[in-house]
Amino acid sequence: MNLGRRLRESIEGAKALNICSFRLAARNPSLLRNYISVTLQKYDELMEIGLPVKNPLRDFAAHDFDTLSVPLLFQTGGGTDPREILTLAAVTKLCKPARIFEIGTFNGRTTAVFILNSPSNCEVFTLDLPPDGGDLAHHLPTDVALVQDRQPEAYLRRAGLAGRYRQIYCDSMTFDPEPFGNSVELGFIDGAHAEEFVRNDTLKMAVMMSPRGFVFWHDYGGKGSFRPLSKYLESLPIELYRVPATSLAWTTASEMKKLVPPAGPTRLEVQSQRLSA
Repeated sequence: MNLGRRLRESIEGAKALNICSFRLAARNPSLLRNYISVTLQKYDELMEIGLPVKNPLRDFAAHDFDTLSVPLLFQTGGGTDPREILTLAAVTKLCKPARIFEIGTFNGRTTAVFILNSPSNCEVFTLDLPPDGGDLAHHLPTDVALVQDRQPEAYLRRAGLAGRYRQIYCDSMTFDPEPFGNSVELGFIDGAHAEEFVRNDTLKMAVMMSPRGFVFWHDYGGKGSFRPLSKYLESLPIELYRVPATSLAWTTASEMKKLVPPAGPTRLEVQSQRLSA
């Protein structure tokens, strides 16, 4: 980590220092970073800094479903928290997608949420780095640590969901989205957090999205090494929102499609134009 980044993190951390933070540091210093990050995220939300707050569920009628299915054990230490899991479960239940695509399997908790709350004929795809980790030279240290700690597919096998999804092992930077073009109705992006990866994953998800549905990003509002993710999302020329009291950002598929450049003429059309000229 370079000196500039260390300085920025120190300045951001100082904003959240209070009596409670000093007490926590004295009792369990390892929890201080998480406390500061959560505190600053909530501060930004209350002060309306960054993406505007909007609940993706507010336009659905309350009677559209009666129950949700969620994993018994919520993922911690790099995964979605209970509020985020419930949000994703509810959106899946209400959206009734025909195809779901997730970038960033990790231990498969969110994959399970998508499977358990989608129609039985829904196709669920989840992408993650190969089991050997692939080339991690350009990944953030936080992402490298998560890759080293993950157990891809382990949870899904234990939950009896092995035949309900398709696991794709591939670096998202080299992944070709074209075979999935205009077919995904629920997208979830929780891969590497450096800006170049977030941009890559976002633009490829835009290609895959159908005209209907939703796209979610995890870890929006994070500070320190996660800040580039937030800055990139805030720079996009489309309507994006943050889910209240979570680190989820989201937009509609119709907004997401605005990121896809208009298709140029086909090779046949170019040849025809040349002949007519």
